Amino acid sequence: MADKRLQITTLFILLGIALILAFFIFRPYLYPIILAAVFAVVFGPMHREISKFIGGREGIGALLTLIIVFLIIFIPLYFFGAKVFQESRSMYQYLSEPGRNVFEGEGVITYIQGKIANYAPSFSSNANQYAKQGIDWVFNNLGSVFSGVTQVVIGLIIMFLSLFFFLKDGNKFREALFAYSPLEDRFDKQILNTLASTASSVVRGTLVISIIQGILAGIGFWIFGIPNPALWGLVLVLVALIPAVGAMIVIIPAVLYLFFNGNLLFALGLLLWGIFFVSMADNILRPILIEKTVNIHPFIIFLSVIGGIQFFGPMGFILGPIIISLLFTLFCIYPELFKK
Repeated sequence: MADKRLQITTLFILLGIALILAFFIFRPYLYPIILAAVFAVVFGPMHREISKFIGGREGIGALLTLIIVFLIIFIPLYFFGAKVFQESRSMYQYLSEPGRNVFEGEGVITYIQGKIANYAPSFSSNANQYAKQGIDWVFNNLGSVFSGVTQVVIGLIIMFLSLFFFLKDGNKFREALFAYSPLEDRFDKQILNTLASTASSVVRGTLVISIIQGILAGIGFWIFGIPNPALWGLVLVLVALIPAVGAMIVIIPAVLYLFFNGNLLFALGLLLWGIFFVSMADNILRPILIEKTVNIHPFIIFLSVIGGIQFFGPMGFILGPIIISLLFTLFCIYPELFKK
């Protein structure tokens, strides 16, 4: 019996060491793998329909789903990013050129630099030195910038490979988790279903709605003559991601811009567009896209998103609500497990 206990103890020690080492091995690519798992949940129904249509060949279905994900997400994202970069550069030029705004005939940047010189002459006198130091820092860190781009490319490759295998072998992974988990299968299913519902709700019920609102707002900005509509549409997407803020916080300043420039009809048109199209999109789509099984108060979701972003970075937008939903699910399982 002592030998058996010693073997079990040794096994758990070796298992703990192996798990710690495995964590550090996979740590650089945990976020791409988690993102792939979230995409597998969101696009899982599409994969099942495609696989069913082609005769149950899940490998080919996973490959076709992967191609569709690439076409509907990353190709538009590339062109949209190029457009936003172009508009950002044109806005910078607009702010820099004199005589095109109300700031005493100067460019906005020149105007701000003049005000800084008035109130903080020591900072202004060292501005050129600060700029030179900044340029030197950029050149000295070009290697790290290049390695960062390389890391992003590798991360995307890891994400797509992980997504392929999650779609193709998702049921096998699920069965393996059930086999190794000490909990009853019904508890394992409850946990996985809750995590999947939360991930799907966060992506579809928040991210997708924000993107749709940004697209609608960008179209409205373009129709009614707001400069750089794609850039401001992106700003609206980012603002709409924050719960309880709303898209009108970006649309109202645009309406005021048109109003004070004398375009009263366009200002009214953009205001009505924001109310009846951009804002209503949230009210119409949210009940359709959000999973009904996620029974967490919106304020708790809000805190989990903000806290998750602070702790995990951008991925905290998804990880925060998932972890909180896991906590609530474990609280629900606890009394059932110990009631006997």
